[in-house]
Amino acid sequence: MALLQMVNAVRGKLREERIAAISTQDLLTTEIIDLINDAGSEILEGNDWEFDVRHDGKLWFPASQSGTDAGVNATTIIDDSASAWLFYSADSATGKVFDDAAAIDLAGFRCSGNRLSARVVLTSLAFGNTSWIITEVNHAATALVLTLSTGLKMDQVAAGSDTWTTYANELVLPATVKDVLSVRNEEEPIRLEFINRDMQFDRCVPRATDSYSNVPEVIYIGGTVTSTIRSSTTVWDSISNVAAVTGTGCMVWPIPSADITLEYSYRVQHSDLSAATDTWTGVPDHIIHTIELRAFQSALESGIQNDPDLAGRIERQVEKRTVRALMKQSRQPNLRRVPPAFGSQGHSHNTRRRWASQTIAAP
Repeated sequence: MALLQMVNAVRGKLREERIAAISTQDLLTTEIIDLINDAGSEILEGNDWEFDVRHDGKLWFPASQSGTDAGVNATTIIDDSASAWLFYSADSATGKVFDDAAAIDLAGFRCSGNRLSARVVLTSLAFGNTSWIITEVNHAATALVLTLSTGLKMDQVAAGSDTWTTYANELVLPATVKDVLSVRNEEEPIRLEFINRDMQFDRCVPRATDSYSNVPEVIYIGGTVTSTIRSSTTVWDSISNVAAVTGTGCMVWPIPSADITLEYSYRVQHSDLSAATDTWTGVPDHIIHTIELRAFQSALESGIQNDPDLAGRIERQVEKRTVRALMKQSRQPNLRRVPPAFGSQGHSHNTRRRWASQTIAAP
């Protein structure tokens, strides 16, 4: 149901004239929209609904890539950001990057719009096998320029030429994902682990760069990740700019040595409605009507119309409707449907008879 219909439903309950379009100059309408979004957040996000489950999630992790000839843009690095150059020849028509005439697509930079958090390992006498977070990627005339994270606190002299490895085993989940329910790999089984949002992935795997594989064994959901910024120039004009995104992250281990695509199921996070045609996809009409009632109750309490007695009665209706909807969708673990015997037409019996021989544990 579109937002305009919901607004008119609430206006009708308030005995206000219905409108043909949403206008930001109409203060009553904007207040009703706020109440509808608040009610939707309370009812939709405050409960686990089966209609919010989606199975179309995909996670893409690119293979790590290695090459030679890299430089660091600093003679010393002391608590400051720095730039690393990975020298290449590029095909601007396809956006692919080549090192030493061999086709190498740098991890995390092949597709526009990605949410990957990429890193680079520069190997040299000065820095050893030090892994740095890449915060931004852009092109110079002869090299791919990677802006590295701040706070490096290294005061050694930078080497002029090194080997390098880029990898991206972390990414930011879309803002539409409320909860991840399962992750699947068609090739091999994978273990799913959950961590707190304030926990860093290096506490789960302290030295991730020790292991590379084309078969992921564990995927961690949680933590807070910021993806890599990508800036396009005339050298890489076929690739669009990508802004940084911060949100709930996930990490696979070991680091992918080949392209990996995983599928996952999740509960969707509904965003606020603003335009007249905006809808909450997949939400059934009886839940929408409950949200309208909740918004109407808030209007009676917020000063739009002052009627606390009616607001109390509406609140009880909202609670009953919500509980009834939750009960209808929940499956009782100790009950199973027993089909009628073949040919028993007209015979009525309880099709949800309790099993007397055993108790079936809740999943």
